[in-house]
Amino acid sequence: MRGRQSSEASPDVVTGTLTVQSHDVYALIDPGSTLSYVTPYASKEFGIEPEQLHKPFSVSTLVGESIMAIRVYRNYVDMMHGWDTMADLIKLGMVDFDVIMGIDWLYSCFAKVDC
Repeated sequence: MRGRQSSEASPDVVTGTLTVQSHDVYALIDPGSTLSYVTPYASKEFGIEPEQLHKPFSVSTLVGESIMAIRVYRNYVDMMHGWDTMADLIKLGMVDFDVIMGIDWLYSCFAKVDC
């Protein structure tokens, strides 16, 4: 997982505002991330409890820390340029972004990553 300063300076990712469940959130769109994540702070606005993951897993950060992923919000509506898309958002204790949208979400948007 990237930090905010290194992510905003990187040509490999995009940062900006997305609408998730009718709430504006600060997002990192990272094709290098396999999954998509949401902070507990942003997800408290959803008003719904997340599901327990069948198999919790550890997510590594750039500073070498590991954070356990235990819960997921399934099929949440994200809006990008007026288009509704769906994503599973894994609840993760992070501080730099409200959400990180990974390749799973980009795939659901039929996005093409031109390397």
